[in-house]
Amino acid sequence: MTRNWTWLAVIAALLALATITAPRSAGAIEVKKKLYSGGGGGGASGPAPKNPLTPALQQKLIDVVSDESYKFVSAESEKKSDGEVYIDLEAAKMKYLPSVAGDKTNVTCKLEAAEYKGKKGTISKGSATGKRKVLVFKYQLDGQKWVEQGEPAWEDVKSDETKTAKGK
Repeated sequence: MTRNWTWLAVIAALLALATITAPRSAGAIEVKKKLYSGGGGGGASGPAPKNPLTPALQQKLIDVVSDESYKFVSAESEKKSDGEVYIDLEAAKMKYLPSVAGDKTNVTCKLEAAEYKGKKGTISKGSATGKRKVLVFKYQLDGQKWVEQGEPAWEDVKSDETKTAKGK
C-alpha cells in the first residue's frame, strides 16, 4: 500500500514540474486587454458609439416598424400562396442603425429575409432562390414619436454580405 502512495506522489510531482516548465505560448490564444486599440483595418478606432435610443424608444421603434411592415408581410404572403417569388418577411431579421445629427435622431431600420419561389396551393415555404432582400424604413424622432421619412424601399443584398452574415 505504501508503494502505491509513493508512485502517486511521484506522478503528482512530475505533473507539477511539467506544468511549471511547459512553454507558456504553445498553442495559446492571445487575448488583447484593449479591444479597441485602433490601427489596422482602416475603420474608425475606439469603442462603438453609445446607443442614443433608450429601451422605451427602441420598443416604440419596433412597434412602429411592425405596424408599417404589416402591408408588406401581407403582400408577400399573397405572392407565396399564388406560387410566385416572394420574400419571407415573417422570418425577417430586423437591424436598426441610429444616427444623431445635431439635435435630430434618425434611424434606418432594415428587415432582411430570404427570397423563395412559392408553391401554389400549399403552405410550405417553397424553394429558396438563394437571394436575400432588405426592406428599408427611415425614421426621425420627433419628441417621443417616430416619424417616417419617405416610403420604405426594397434593396438587394449583395452575395458577399450574405456570406459574411452566415459566417458570423
